[in-house]
Amino acid sequence: MLSWANRSWRAMGSPAEMIVYGEHSDEAADRAVLAAERMEQAWSRFRPDSELSRLNASAGRAVEVSLLLWTAIERAAAGWRDTHGLFDPTVLPALRALGYDRTFAEVTRDGPAAAQPSAVPGFGAVQLDRANRRVTLPPGVEIDLGGIGKGLAADLTVVGLRRRGIMSASVSFGGDLRVTGPGPDDDAVWLTEVEDPFDDSQLLSFPLVEEAIVQSTRLFRTWNRGGESHHHLIDPRTGRSAHTGIAAVIVTGPEAWRAEVVAKAALVAGPEHGIALIEHLGLDGWILLDDRRQLATRYVETEVSRAR
Repeated sequence: MLSWANRSWRAMGSPAEMIVYGEHSDEAADRAVLAAERMEQAWSRFRPDSELSRLNASAGRAVEVSLLLWTAIERAAAGWRDTHGLFDPTVLPALRALGYDRTFAEVTRDGPAAAQPSAVPGFGAVQLDRANRRVTLPPGVEIDLGGIGKGLAADLTVVGLRRRGIMSASVSFGGDLRVTGPGPDDDAVWLTEVEDPFDDSQLLSFPLVEEAIVQSTRLFRTWNRGGESHHHLIDPRTGRSAHTGIAAVIVTGPEAWRAEVVAKAALVAGPEHGIALIEHLGLDGWILLDDRRQLATRYVETEVSRAR
């Protein structure tokens, strides 16, 4: 019997939501929640016993990793190559130096000046042995998959649901959303509302069909050290929080992990280069500037339904 199932829980430090339609939808949704827990256990930097934490503690030697962790690292490597290093998973030491050394709920919002930042080590130094699924981190190099993990979790969850025969699904981790199958709105789309990061009002709505939409913003995860404001989106070239005049980037495309990577890289790149990067990589989106002005790629500039 075809039916709808809904799940809301917390995963990867953020709210997670799932809407599923098909046969045995409740069973499929429950299994998907358990699968998401396995993903977090594989690539969370905040769990000392996670597979990623063990890999980071093994710098200097080759480590065979699970297929789940390998998938995340391989996607991260692709994101690093596609963005010419503007997205770089080796930002973890820089994040720690600036004060983001624990889950954000536990981060002290004010404190003494942060350590002097420097360019991140760079993902190019990481060795990937695809034949044996082994990863070698050079001494002093640690990786953080927070810049790709939520989007990838949404993608893998949707793929798993489809394999179990689910006809339609909408999966969101921390606002990184991936949909599949006919949606419940007019023309069988998933009409998705995007929040304005300045005031939580509705910024825009956009119809999704077999695709994803993500938002990356510097406004939510902020803290102070020595009177200086920091946020979690690091410019790999400096090791500092990126301040480019951009408040948020919204990207839509076939896969959430790639949209998430490109959104972060665009924020680091700055307004003009950011829009060019999104278009060059075959995606679409919007850039919201600090003064609330918006830039958009050519396609969504004409297709978006504004909801002001």
